[in-house]
Amino acid sequence: MRCENDVLKLENEIDGHIAYQFVPLLNMQTIDNTLESHRLNAHDLQTRNNVSDTIFQIIMDYKAALFQGRKRGRSFLLSLQQQLVNQNSNYTQNLGAQVAEKVHLDLEMFNEDRRSSLALKSFHDDQKMANEMGIEAPSSAVVFDTRNDDDGILINDFDYYTLLDLYREHGLDTKQSARSFAESLIQRHHPNLHVL
Repeated sequence: MRCENDVLKLENEIDGHIAYQFVPLLNMQTIDNTLESHRLNAHDLQTRNNVSDTIFQIIMDYKAALFQGRKRGRSFLLSLQQQLVNQNSNYTQNLGAQVAEKVHLDLEMFNEDRRSSLALKSFHDDQKMANEMGIEAPSSAVVFDTRNDDDGILINDFDYYTLLDLYREHGLDTKQSARSFAESLIQRHHPNLHVL
């Protein structure tokens, strides 16, 4: 939730337009992180499966919300995270529907989409993309030059200040390619940046 809020905070503070997309991950690390944060038995196969199924359904709900627009999808994701993290609620499909209603999604469409083959395909496409980019940790950002999306910068464990520093201090020059920008940052001792 922190990462999403950091991106939104940056968007509000910088001049110019940034395009971004939140891509939720479902891998062994996200399952292990969830088990650890909730102090669940990581060696119990049934518990691991339940956590995996829950994360998967949350992602499918997010995908269904995105089908009604990116802003609505982000609003859904942040509201659901607030319920799960700040309100300490347990995820249920009913909670997902309540959050969808709260952020003014078309509930009938949401319920249909959360079980659709299109949402499942979108989930698989996201996981494939994250795997191809070498993204393993949930708190990762990939920054691309919108004029040439062949080059990107992978930032692991990013936060608001890392993104703001990239934008303000290191001159995101519109004439500079993402690759040359990333290489100059790596030379300035940013070991958690990787050129893709």
